Amino acid sequence: MDAKEELKTELLRIAREEFPAAARAGKYPIRFDHCLLRVVYDNLYGAQWQTVLKKGPAIHQLSEEELKRAIEIAGQITADREVCDRLNRQSLAYRGKLKG
Repeated sequence: MDAKEELKTELLRIAREEFPAAARAGKYPIRFDHCLLRVVYDNLYGAQWQTVLKKGPAIHQLSEEELKRAIEIAGQITADREVCDRLNRQSLAYRGKLKG
């Protein structure tokens, strides 16, 4: 497995294993892997990620450096409920869905 594939595997491991467990235990504002990835990708690009990338799974379009940064963001979100809340709200703002 090359370095880029290893990074993809690590990002998906965090999204599918670490994050859902932390979200349940910490009563996070989001709890599913696809929600985490939305927040990660939106904050990686500073915009709704679908406006930056082509249609299709984002993970396969990320460069090695973007994958490293995505893993860093995912780790911060998983480790801290307040970071999760802040970055989720930012993601929703990028999407025009922030209420209140």
